[in-house]
Amino acid sequence: MKTESILTLCTKKDDFETLNDLAHDYIEAVAAAGDNAVQKRILKELIRRYVDLEKRVDALLKNTLPVKVADEIKYEGMFAPRPYECTILFSDFIGFTKLAENISGAMLIDILNRIFISFDDLIASYNGTKIKTIGDAYMAVFGAPSKLENHAAQAVRAGLSLQRFLADFNILNKSNLQMRVGIHTGTVMAGVVGKERMQFDVFGDNVNIASRFESAGEEGKVNISETTYLQTAGFFEYRERGMISLKNKESMKAYFAVKET
Repeated sequence: MKTESILTLCTKKDDFETLNDLAHDYIEAVAAAGDNAVQKRILKELIRRYVDLEKRVDALLKNTLPVKVADEIKYEGMFAPRPYECTILFSDFIGFTKLAENISGAMLIDILNRIFISFDDLIASYNGTKIKTIGDAYMAVFGAPSKLENHAAQAVRAGLSLQRFLADFNILNKSNLQMRVGIHTGTVMAGVVGKERMQFDVFGDNVNIASRFESAGEEGKVNISETTYLQTAGFFEYRERGMISLKNKESMKAYFAVKET
């Protein structure tokens, strides 16, 4: 209502009360309209910030956990433990403790970071999943949490690629780092453990066997179990090692993967 229209209603002294009431109602209506606009702007900004936060949390979750696992936790509230038929790969540097004694901690971390970033990329390129690093040891799995039909062959390809990368790294950096790689195929139980810094991990005796094949390997070589060999024999050239001793395990047949055929 315009001001002149309001004043027209107030031709008598008694009408001043009406004027006050109308003016009050007018001011409240304007204030309400203003508040509504402000509320809309605040709501819009809150929604934008919530969406941005959700994207950051989602990205962080998927950087910590495999995408399949992160999505299941996000939409279902948990990732139930389940078995997988897969192939496990372990790598470990030889003489790294001695190296650590002769260089600064910052340089040591820089070397590991550069190498493991490249390992991450190589493992992903063969559809593997990085599980974790423990010091200078690296662990990955092929066939979990996403099933992979040719997981054994992909694991062997990845192992050979890791050794080739390290050889090239040594040439470029004038270093002499050496590494063992061990691979074994079998059934594992996979799940997410921990409350803080949740981690997707695999468990079972076959994980232990894969670790033993790494420690029973040789520098620059990819040491694989007979189980893995039987699933990949037509794809690679192998050198048979015969029966080898494994720590806290019975002796098992082993092979060195030489190259892809």
